[in-house]
Amino acid sequence: MSQTFMFLLFMTGELIAILMLYQWVIIPKVSIATNTEFERRMMAKTWDVPAMLEDYTLHLAEVFGAVIKKLVPEIMGGYMSAGVRQLKADPENTMAVATAEFLDDLPLPARLIANKFLPRLQDALDQATPKPAEPVVKYNPGLNKR
Repeated sequence: MSQTFMFLLFMTGELIAILMLYQWVIIPKVSIATNTEFERRMMAKTWDVPAMLEDYTLHLAEVFGAVIKKLVPEIMGGYMSAGVRQLKADPENTMAVATAEFLDDLPLPARLIANKFLPRLQDALDQATPKPAEPVVKYNPGLNKR
């Protein structure tokens, strides 16, 4: 199969997965929360429509944010933990593991800046430190004929 066909197939699968996520997870959870809010307002007979729409929008943002905050670590945690376990298994990656653990404790803006500049800093350090020249060993078997 060509790469273009595989890419289109992957994008179609991703679109279907996103639509299923919205239909079966996000929309039902948001609709339950907003319906209970509207029922509460109807029972209390507070029908200030502009205030109600503003509250609805703020409440919808809170509910949607809570659902996304709950889903993202579950999805990303599965992928990221396997990668970290693999990194920790290799003793040569101790510096990378220590850096990753340090970056996890930083706030998001600092992490973004560090992820941008750390590879460049490592490249500069690699170029700045002189590499020891490998010794040249010459072996002449047998008698030397001059």
